[in-house]
Parts: sequence; C-alpha cells; structure tokens
Amino acid sequence: MALLCLHLNTYAQNQEQVYTQTVRGTVVDKNLQTPLAGVQVVILTTDPVKAVMTDDNGKFRIEQVPVGRHNIQFNFMGFKQFIMSDVLVGAGKEVVLNATMEEEIYMADEVVIKGEKDKSKANNSLITTSVTNLRTEEINRFAGSRQDPSRMAANYAGVAGGDDQRNDIIVRGNSPTGILWRLEGVDIPNPNHFTYTGTSGGVFSILNNNLLANSDFLTGAFPSEYGNKTAAAFDVRLRTGNNEKRENTFQIGLNGIELVTEGPIKKGSGASYLASYRFFSFSALDKLGVSIGANGIPQFHDVTFKIEVPTKKSGTFSLWGIGGTSTIRIKTPNEDTIGQGANPVKLYDDDFISEMFATGLSHTLRISEKTTGKLIVSASAGKVAVESYTVYADDSRIDDYDLSNTEGHYLATYVVTHKINTRNLIKAGVIGRNMFYNNYEKYYDDGDSVYYTSLDIKGDAYLWQAYTHWQRHLTDKLTINSGLYYQLFKLNNTQSLEPRFSASYRIADKKRVSLAAGLHSQTQPLFVYQTQFYDESLNRYRFPNKNLGFTKALHVVGGYEQNLSKNLRLKTELYYQHLYNVPVSVAKVEEFHKVYSIINTGAEYGFYALDSTVNEGLGRNYGAEITLERYFDKGYYFLTNLSLLESNYKAADGKWRSTAFNIGHVFNALAGKEFELNKDKGKVLSLDVKVTHSGGKRIIPIDRDASLVQNRAVYDYENAYSKKVKNYFRTDFKVTYRVNTPKANHQLFVAADNIFNSQNVFTQSWNNRTKQIENEYQLGIFPYLGYRVQF
Repeated sequence: MALLCLHLNTYAQNQEQVYTQTVRGTVVDKNLQTPLAGVQVVILTTDPVKAVMTDDNGKFRIEQVPVGRHNIQFNFMGFKQFIMSDVLVGAGKEVVLNATMEEEIYMADEVVIKGEKDKSKANNSLITTSVTNLRTEEINRFAGSRQDPSRMAANYAGVAGGDDQRNDIIVRGNSPTGILWRLEGVDIPNPNHFTYTGTSGGVFSILNNNLLANSDFLTGAFPSEYGNKTAAAFDVRLRTGNNEKRENTFQIGLNGIELVTEGPIKKGSGASYLASYRFFSFSALDKLGVSIGANGIPQFHDVTFKIEVPTKKSGTFSLWGIGGTSTIRIKTPNEDTIGQGANPVKLYDDDFISEMFATGLSHTLRISEKTTGKLIVSASAGKVAVESYTVYADDSRIDDYDLSNTEGHYLATYVVTHKINTRNLIKAGVIGRNMFYNNYEKYYDDGDSVYYTSLDIKGDAYLWQAYTHWQRHLTDKLTINSGLYYQLFKLNNTQSLEPRFSASYRIADKKRVSLAAGLHSQTQPLFVYQTQFYDESLNRYRFPNKNLGFTKALHVVGGYEQNLSKNLRLKTELYYQHLYNVPVSVAKVEEFHKVYSIINTGAEYGFYALDSTVNEGLGRNYGAEITLERYFDKGYYFLTNLSLLESNYKAADGKWRSTAFNIGHVFNALAGKEFELNKDKGKVLSLDVKVTHSGGKRIIPIDRDASLVQNRAVYDYENAYSKKVKNYFRTDFKVTYRVNTPKANHQLFVAADNIFNSQNVFTQSWNNRTKQIENEYQLGIFPYLGYRVQF
C-alpha cells in the first residue's frame, strides 16, 4: 500500500501544471453604454465550454480559464450575437473585457442571428465608412509598428507614414495637420514626443499602448461629432484599471523603461486606478553604434493615469491624464566653409524641447432606460521651445533663432444620447473651448544683420461647437446616418455649418455597400493668425493673416465589403475630396510665395506662416483602396492592401501642381504565425513580417546651374513638387517569445525595421563643396528589442 501511495505521489508531481487565469468583464449596450443583464457569455475554446450569465450590473466572471487564446461568444435576446476572437489569456494578469452589443433590427417574424467576429466593428456604432478599429494587441504584434498607435495606423489602406524618423500620419494625400486627436471623448494637442509647432506627429508617441483600449481611426467623411479637422480622426480610449486585484507591468524597450500599476482603490467599491511612468535616453543605442538619425542624444519621459469611480445612481466619474516632455541638443559640425571668410562657421548648435499634457474629468449618468448624458471638463496644452546658435572658428556665437510656442485649451462638453426606439437613435452635443496661447519667435537676418520678431503675442480665443446626429434603421438591411456640425471661431467671427450623411446597405449576410459624404472645416494653427511682418515703409509690424477663414473640404466615399469566409474580409473604397478656402500667399515678395499652400505643411520640423495669406487656394484628392485581411485564427493572420491616390493643389499663381504628399501608391503586406511550444504553460514563439512599397517623396527640385552661380542651394519653385525621389521599399521583421509562470507572464521580442538595409531617399540637398546635388537617406537597418513582464 505504501508503495502504491509513493507511486501515485510521484506520478502527480511529474504531471505538467496547467496555468489558468480569470476572465471577467462587463457587457453594455453599444449606443447607450448602459449595462445588459442576462447576457450569456460562452468561452468556445475550452473543453468543456465554460458559460455564465451577466448580473444586474452587466458583469460576468469565469475562473480557471487555461492560458492561451480563446474565442468568447456573447448571446442576448434582441441583440446581435458576436464573438470576441483570439482573446489572449496569460497567467500574470486577469483578463478584463468591456464588451458592447448592438440591438438587432429585423422586419420578419423570425430571424436567424449568426455570430460574427468583432474585428471590423468600430467602437462608435455611428461610423459606417472609412474606419479601422485598432486593437492594442495588434499594435504590440505587428512588425514595424514599434508599439506606436500612429505607426500602427500606417499599416492600413489610405495611410502613408511621413518618414522613418517621425510618425506623422498622411491620409489620402492630406496634410497631417488635418488629423484630429481625441482622447476619452475630447480633442487633445499633438500627443507625441519631439513634435513641432503646427504638426500632429513626432518621433515617439506619448500614448502608452499598455494603457490603451481598442481605438477607432477614421480616414474620411466622419460623423458630425468629429469637427474642426479636414483629413482624419484618431479616437483613442484608455482602458479601465482592474477594480478587484492589484497588478503590475514592467517593460523595457525602444519606448523606454516603464512601470504600469493598477488595482482597486477600495476593495468592493468598484473604483479603480491605472497609472504608468516611462523614461528613456538614447545614450545606450548611441554607444552600440546604432544610428538614430540625429547628432544628439534624445531623452523623454511621460506619464498616464486613469481613475474610475462608479456611483450609486447609475453613473461613473472618470479622471484621466497624459503628459510628456522630450529634449535633445544637436551639434552639427559645418563641413562647408566656402565663402565664409577668415572666421568660418565651426558648428550649428540647436536646443529643442517639446512638452504636452491633457487631463479631463467626466461624469456619465444614466438619465433613463433610453437616455444617457455625459459631461466632460478638460484642460490641455502643448509647448515647443527651440534655440539655435551659430558657433564660429574663434568660438564667438550668434543667436540665430529663438522660438517659444505655448498653445492649449480649457474645454467643457455635454453629450446626450437618446434611443427613441430600436430603429432611431439621437446623439447631440455642445462644446465650449477657450484656446489660450503665448507665442514668441525671433530670428536673425544675415543679410540685414538684424533681428526680427515674427511672433510676440499672448491671449485667448473661443471656439464654440455643436452637433447633432440621427441614426435611423429603415430596414434590417438599410441604415441611414445624418447630422449637422456647427462651429464659431470668435477670434475673427468665422463660422461654418456642415451637413454629414452616410448610408449602409447589407446586400446579404456577408456583403455590404456604403456611401458617405460631408463638409468639413478647420481653423488654422493659432500662430498663423498671430504672425507679424515688419513693414519698413510704415516702420511697424502688420498682422495680415488675422482674418483668415477656415480651410474646408467636401468628402465623398463609396465602399464595398464582403466576408469571404469566417475570418477573411475583402474591403474596397473609392473617394473624392474637394478642398477649398485653402490659405495661400499673395505677397509675391519671394519666388516661393507663388507656390505656397498650407496644404503642403506639417510633416517635418518647421512650420511657418507667410505674409498676406488669403483663403483662395484649392486642392483635390481622389483614389481607390482595396484591403484583403485574414483575422488572427488558428495561429496565423495576414493583411494586405493597395492604395492608389492622386493629390493636387492650386496656389496663388493659379497653376495646378502635385502636393508634397502625392506619392501615387502605397502597398502593405503583413503576415504572422504563432508556434505553440507548450500549450499548458502558454509558451509561444511568434514570427511577424511587414513589407511596404510606395511612391517616392515629392520634393522641390534644386536648380543646379543657379546653385553653382550663387554658391548655395537655389530651388526651382516654378516646378515645385514635380520631382519624386525613387520609390520607397522596406521590410520589417519581428520575433517574439511568450511564456507563463505561475504568477506572471513574460514576453521578449527582437525586431529589425528595414532588415535588408534598403537605401530609401528622404530628400535632396546641395553640397557646396562638391558642387553636386546629393541624396539624403532615410534610416538604414534599425534593430531593437524589448521585454515585458505582467505580474
């Protein structure tokens, strides 16, 4: 008997331990965000299947779920059944899901509801065209994304990246200044490190992917709740911290050293906190000899937090915030001393600082069974400071440039959503925004040997916004969305009333066609209105741009979607955009004035305003996009898309030209495969690859003959943007190893962007020493790695 017991004990000890975790969450009505009680939640991928029902607060809890990927099905009478696919369960962190369900609309007495994957569905059910739902896991997974939401967006149709060093988003040939950044329901400043005044991108995102929930990215003809931008909208959400268990994440990699912590504020209260701190310096990469494309050592740090407290009266308070600062000092030796006399320039010294923050407090209240209201107050600001010096051989120096731009806003918004019945939903909101600024810019004119102050102003301006949206399900197949958006800019009393419309028709269970159109407008960057120009004849400064109106754009989009199989989707869209009231310059002081348009700005370090800018420019963008995507299932996925585009503009000289973003085409192909090494312990090896091919960047040609005569770069503005550098090609690769231990899950990845070291041309410059036009290149092979542990 003793021998038998010994044998059984030894046998038990040799058995592989199966790691499990708790999966829980909340199910709410997608439109009203109110909890749904009695929803059946089923994990389809366990043996046997596990199923529970949501309680009166819409909450569910399933314990002892094996680690790995699972498909979770949600069933509720009167609502569309759907499947949340490939939910990753790890040992070190509970899986907390926020599921939304849409009410089923049908005409017949009986309807058969089929489950569908949630991947293609936007968070905002009022969006029907030109939208991608970016899932946080894919931002971590996709090669080349660097865990950056902006770089992640560049994987999808209609989107091109600015360059290898920056994450600007160029959508359908539009300037990246037309991107609307929204966080937790309110507009925010540019949420990137190493950004610049007037731009919407930077080098690294301040948005920390470890704290993000799934987010919507809109590429055109967006609904009426998105305003004051003409190109695209990025609607970002923060996830809610775990309100039952304290958990932590430690990560080190290209985005810095970071710590994330979350947990309940008070056990049993339902209140939670979520916070992160991140810091990084590039000194380590510099010592390893990895080029980062700058003659300096960048540093940055940022924080993110969210506190959520439910109330007893069907409401929730939420306090959130993000902020970051980045610095770099760049010393560039002068390699060209020709024509500089006895005291040539030794080096150029640039100090750069960028900062931003955004914080908000919201209260969501369930007013009735069919009505919810949400009040948000927020404050945000961004600052850029630049000081540039020229250092000569005798160590004397000239202060060439001094810039200090601070712009931000205080904002209050109230939104009401009312479901009249199963077929009609109304959403309306009002927004009051106080925009404050403190802007200063001074530069040294070599020719006149004098300083000029182009900006020296502080104050505020008001922007009032309002919108209404009506969604009507005419049949179970046809849905109409219509709305109106209004804005009034009190700085110069400019106003605009903009209709928005979209329709979606389901031809069959797996086929859908859509049409959307809308008028969109946006204010200019504040410093454009404020820039002053010195008039020698009057011996004073003028403000010729103060009364500029909005840039406007009319969007029309037609689309077709078909689910070729359970996991395979085909999507095509055709679009046309007519831009008008675009600021152009009629000053005619310099040659480049005649080709200037604000359309071409925003994707580089440097954003300037010209004298005598008027709303007389035009633009047009049109193209076609096709996407074939296989959602992750059975261990692999792929995504491929082709975008064909044409982007033109007309400046003050009345001549149509290509814009700076008219690259012609973008092709992306991504694929990935997971290999299970040990299913019970969640040991997985993943391989991911991305290939990008696009048209070359448009540049203003250099006039070689004139440059030879003047010993400096002379540009051929008459033929602005007529020349393209060679086509862009890049391959990115990533290897990830994931493993679970009893109380933690670990992830290690090694990646290389541009693994084949393709020599992609960024632009061209004039070398006064060699008397030649030379290419300047994008980044070569860029290796990096990272490690994350959740416990």
